[in-house]
Amino acid sequence: MLGWARRSIDLIPTSWMITGAGAVLLAATALFGGLEAAAVDPIPVVSVGETFAGSDLEMTVTGVELRDDRGPMAIFPDEEKGERILVVTVDAVNTFATPRGATSLSESSPMIDGIRIEGLEAKGEVFRADDGRISPTLQPDVPARLLLAWIVGPGDFHDGDEIALTLPDSTHYVGQSVMRGDYWTDVRVGATLSATIDEVNS
Repeated sequence: MLGWARRSIDLIPTSWMITGAGAVLLAATALFGGLEAAAVDPIPVVSVGETFAGSDLEMTVTGVELRDDRGPMAIFPDEEKGERILVVTVDAVNTFATPRGATSLSESSPMIDGIRIEGLEAKGEVFRADDGRISPTLQPDVPARLLLAWIVGPGDFHDGDEIALTLPDSTHYVGQSVMRGDYWTDVRVGATLSATIDEVNS
């Protein structure tokens, strides 16, 4: 009996045996979830007035305005061309242990100027709302109201438009050897937000 079984096995092509063994292995692996892709956390969606924590910052978008009046901001739209100012108001808190600038020189910024508006390629300019200081320093655990501003064309945005924004997140890295210090790398979208534009008449 055993001899007959061995002869029968010898008659089965090797490729069939490999394929069959592979199928059994795949079935067993799938049964236990071994081949399931690692779950990817969805990007959070926040609302106006809701705080998002990313890049060791707390960021709360409180509103979006379309303005003619620049207020304390050193930003200069061309009135003859009908340019206006689109302003995102952000309440920010630096939750890191040391002071940090509200802006970054890199195009992909982990800081407040990393907040982007869909449809606008350029980064916004960041000002303090109280004194208009540009690219201010954020002290640890001290709330600051900031204005993130873009110059836009006369027909780019209108009162009541709903716009999509992204808020940055990143990974804190401590430099070693030559590159000493604290850095925030791997900049990515940390949260998305929709807001309605309010037109402010001068």
